[in-house]
Amino acid sequence: MRPDKKRDSLFPLSDITTFVTCNGLEDFLKVLERDFFAEISAQCRYNIKKQQIDIVLDIHCNFGLTESLHHFNSGNWGGISPQNEGCNIPSKFDESFQKLCADNNHALDIAELSLHFKDTSVIVNRIHDYSIPEELPGIMSKLSENFVYFTKGLTEMPYEIFVPVFEDTDQGAISAEGHRDQYYDFWGLYFDDKLNHDVMIYEVKNRELTNEDFFLLD
Repeated sequence: MRPDKKRDSLFPLSDITTFVTCNGLEDFLKVLERDFFAEISAQCRYNIKKQQIDIVLDIHCNFGLTESLHHFNSGNWGGISPQNEGCNIPSKFDESFQKLCADNNHALDIAELSLHFKDTSVIVNRIHDYSIPEELPGIMSKLSENFVYFTKGLTEMPYEIFVPVFEDTDQGAISAEGHRDQYYDFWGLYFDDKLNHDVMIYEVKNRELTNEDFFLLD
């Protein structure tokens, strides 16, 4: 659960986009590096609209997605496990982030988390407040469950996986804010067929790949 923090409208330089820092960030990253077996970098940016600090995490792992899913399912990778999915007990990852939040006077959130493996990258974007710390175990579980299907029967690995992408049911009405279940509706995949980049949408519930364009929104 997200810790309640005061939004300070008088935050320094709140009228312009600015990079900031967080108390305890270095210790937080050290915990993540140990738990993910990875090198991790972070950017902190002040979100004027939300009056909070947004964190962008890049996690660089020296192994492939298959190996990470094996360790995840064994409960010894990332401070998350399948047992955390849909559970009121926070994951170790969530607890570490809650501690970081407690060390700061201003509200914090993770706006984007990118997992870079040797064979692919998984880019997870926030869809509502605190959605990434809460839903990361569920996202990894769905990646594991759907691995055979989005790799075309284990024949081809997408080089980027965007979680989630939103269905455009009303032109111009796409929103970056959504319900937690939208992490498990549609993903955007990039495949490299040597000649060009093949863009596909993966429908999680039906385990189907379709050739559709998608656009990245800020």
